[in-house]
Amino acid sequence: METVLLTNIKKLYENELYASVITASSLLNTLLQNERSLATPEIEYNVLLFHANSCYQEKQYRMAIKQFNAALLMRKFMSRYKNSHLNTIESTYEHFGETETHYRLAMCHKHLGENAQAISALQALPQKSRTPKVHLLLAKLIHHGGSNSSEAILNYKEVLRECPMALEAIDALLELGVDGIEVNSLVMNASTVPKNIEWLSTWIKGHAQLYSRKHMEASKTFQSINDKTKFHQNENLITLIGKCFYYYGNSTQAQHYLETAVMLNPYNWEAIMPLAVVFEYNQKLQELEKLTAQLTNIHEFTSGHWFVLAQSFYANGKLDKAASFANKALSVNPRNVEAQLLRGKICLQIRRHKDAIYFFRSAQCIANYRFEVYKGLFHCYVGMKRAKEAQTMCALTVRYFRESPRSLVMFARTLVNSSHPNAKKSAKKVVAKALEIDEHYAPAVALMAELCHSEGETQQAIGLLKKQVIIYPHYKLFTMLGDILAQEKDLNAALEYYTTALSNEPTYQRALDGVNALGKAQWSSNTKNEQDTSMTSSANQDDEWPIECDEPSVEAVELSSPAVQNDDDESDTFSDPFWQDVNAELTN
Repeated sequence: METVLLTNIKKLYENELYASVITASSLLNTLLQNERSLATPEIEYNVLLFHANSCYQEKQYRMAIKQFNAALLMRKFMSRYKNSHLNTIESTYEHFGETETHYRLAMCHKHLGENAQAISALQALPQKSRTPKVHLLLAKLIHHGGSNSSEAILNYKEVLRECPMALEAIDALLELGVDGIEVNSLVMNASTVPKNIEWLSTWIKGHAQLYSRKHMEASKTFQSINDKTKFHQNENLITLIGKCFYYYGNSTQAQHYLETAVMLNPYNWEAIMPLAVVFEYNQKLQELEKLTAQLTNIHEFTSGHWFVLAQSFYANGKLDKAASFANKALSVNPRNVEAQLLRGKICLQIRRHKDAIYFFRSAQCIANYRFEVYKGLFHCYVGMKRAKEAQTMCALTVRYFRESPRSLVMFARTLVNSSHPNAKKSAKKVVAKALEIDEHYAPAVALMAELCHSEGETQQAIGLLKKQVIIYPHYKLFTMLGDILAQEKDLNAALEYYTTALSNEPTYQRALDGVNALGKAQWSSNTKNEQDTSMTSSANQDDEWPIECDEPSVEAVELSSPAVQNDDDESDTFSDPFWQDVNAELTN
């Protein structure tokens, strides 16, 4: 009877009728337990493997773990007594071997969130038995667990030695800080180097630049692959270019490339999630609603689905729902960086600064190359009135993102709000450097206009803004022009710009107030008094104006050392204004 049952189980398994295999294996196992004279090691081992692998296929992971462990114990027993049937059984199916059994056992633990047990299952394999997929899974588990990064690096390198085209391993090594030259050398000196892969060196270079926070350079590197090879308009390349612009802060270009990537592949979450954020930055709320509607028609809720829903609610000011959906996104995938950053921004808006710090720090552990992490932490420390930490974070951001206008604008905002007179004078130089890097970076243009206006250089401020609105027609830029022109008593022009702002964003209160003030004044000489709203208050309204205006204002952060010597050991560190050191670095 046991032979007949085993033969039929084998046939069921070969035809992938796994649910039937599970039931039949259970029956045969009970028979063998009740009639021990029929239970030979080879029959029991076969039954355990059929049962375990069928449970694995049916996603019954807890039962699969039990059966896999029992099969490994039986294998150890058979190996000790040199059972002649062992090799025959394991050669019947490729996945009946010891390596595959350990791998599937680890996968079961991984699916159940038991990463430590998964790592143990893989580490139990001898080094010579580990295949590239075993090395890759082990590396990812260690890497994502945040434990021994050196062991993760070793395992990723083992993958590349046999499979130099393993782009996931290349990406992970560069993310972990391995030098791009070393990674390229590993690939080119692998045991089986494919022909015609010159483009791969450029691919590696682009990722190395991305993870070292040189996002604009990375975009140009990936663009060169797109332009000069036959991979033109590949969805992965277009996504990478779009993400580089997104990380850099150029939301207009980011939107262009990310939309193209989503057109090429509507299920590309690497493009969809940043695109949702970019739509919100660019005030493309209708496009965001369409994107959300398209995704909710799919009855498959991944971490990306939950995030896009959260971003849509956030864009519409429904913070409670946004936080709830962002939490769901993180429950499905704790490494969803966009969801971590969104939760941090929500906590920052409702002034739960300690919670915001937790989410930004979590994002930093996964993606320390993201500017939003450091900006968020800076705002948290400012909101908690922890000046020293805010100073340190601001300086760190400038040092990490030396060639980014975003960090320079953030630093300049801090200088503007300083009580130190020399710091305020330096702000204009810092903004000028930001404009040298990107002359069309809207927040830098807006801040330079504010500074020029406050120093009496009104025509220069107007010229900067008029030039910018041609390229970047944002309602806040139009409103700024309206404010300045109203103060200059050019009331017709001011009304024109307020009207243009309201045609783009009908609910923008500052533009509505401007129009009302013009009307109440009845074009009289009192217009200036009623209309005047200082440009400084505009600066306080938004930090990185106007693209990223979802954080609270930058309150004054004292940049110089206290007048009275403190007792703590850190006082000497701030004996000179910290901004002088950063300024010196920028000029060198």
